[in-house]
Amino acid sequence: MLFAEAVLLVWNAWHYDWLRGYDAFANARYAEIVSTEYRLPSEAESGVWHTPPLWFALAGALGRATTTIGWGHAQRPGQLLAAAAGLATCALVFFLARTLWPERRVLHLVALVLTAASPALVRASAMYHPETLAVALATGGVLVAARALRTRWTPGSAAAAGALLGLASLTRAWALPVLVAVVVAVGLDALGRRSWTPVAVVSGVAVLLLAPWLVNEQVAHGSALAFNRPPPAGSVFERRPASFYVGLHTLRAIEHPITPLARNELVPHLYADWWGDWALTWDSPPPPAPGALLPSAVVSERARQMLVGVVPSLLALAGLLALGLLAKARRSTALAILPLSAAFVVAAYVVFAVRYPSTDGDTIKGTYLLMTLPAAMVGAAFVVDVLRPRRGAWATATAAALAVLVAVQLPFLVL
Repeated sequence: MLFAEAVLLVWNAWHYDWLRGYDAFANARYAEIVSTEYRLPSEAESGVWHTPPLWFALAGALGRATTTIGWGHAQRPGQLLAAAAGLATCALVFFLARTLWPERRVLHLVALVLTAASPALVRASAMYHPETLAVALATGGVLVAARALRTRWTPGSAAAAGALLGLASLTRAWALPVLVAVVVAVGLDALGRRSWTPVAVVSGVAVLLLAPWLVNEQVAHGSALAFNRPPPAGSVFERRPASFYVGLHTLRAIEHPITPLARNELVPHLYADWWGDWALTWDSPPPPAPGALLPSAVVSERARQMLVGVVPSLLALAGLLALGLLAKARRSTALAILPLSAAFVVAAYVVFAVRYPSTDGDTIKGTYLLMTLPAAMVGAAFVVDVLRPRRGAWATATAAALAVLVAVQLPFLVL
């Protein structure tokens, strides 16, 4: 399965037009400045100046090496880095499921397949964009922490968890809620064990890595969590209309899940962008001019994606709730990391979307929630494994259902 996913992600990264990815030119400019001038870009030089620099430094250095030896354009290594991080995320989710339930092999398989077949991850893994690297590093940190919470902490495991989560936050700010969730879980564990060393080491190593970036943002831009646009004046509760929360076009988005329908309506917009291609950046003509129509095949393919995503989405929501209840019943901080991290990321996502409203829907992209993917897919796999009968034939039926899920999506997932 991992080999097939590697082929898919590398194929897509190799064939995807990097300029169609999110913030493509701004990302390229940032990487160029970091790798050639060894400084951070100013607000005038790149629209993503507020994004932490780790991925840009890596992608820029790889791009320089590639162009020096004549192996293609400077952005391709960054795309392949995103693909490698997407593959690493799939593998780490598999190991996370195996760490929490070592004996449940079907659960491990379900978590792996659901992650690998997630359209949001597949699309992000082809772009010239830092999101997948941040998700992979954060998932690695969660895995190390979960394993230590199930067994015992060592100085090495605490330092590794803090380093991975710190590096993830130094790649994308969306990893910060995951870092907070892990620190909270480790703190709850420390209450029972009366040992605060893991909390101190995890948080200390992460802060040590993050501090220079946060201080720079505070000094240079007036906020450690600065964004590329100022929040509008007035009460935060007045920045989004009621339609943002209610989603008046939720049902229509199932049959026509592309821009501009459901723009800035949180649930249908997010769902359409996660499972399909709301902004039309993936294997489609560019968004048409007002009054023009897209080919019907483009619309129908994305409408099919909306239907495919219903069951996995419901399983993920049920799984996160089930993991939360199970963690509370068992007093398991290792299990608690997953629902905590998902809840903290979703809360940060909603606050961000409300604090920085946009007319084009830019601040409610589906990829902004990729940090919830590991917890959501492990939760979904847990529900599937609990509900399926324990006879061997049902394991085969589960594998067949997963194969159908992947097969139905392949025309969309493969460029």
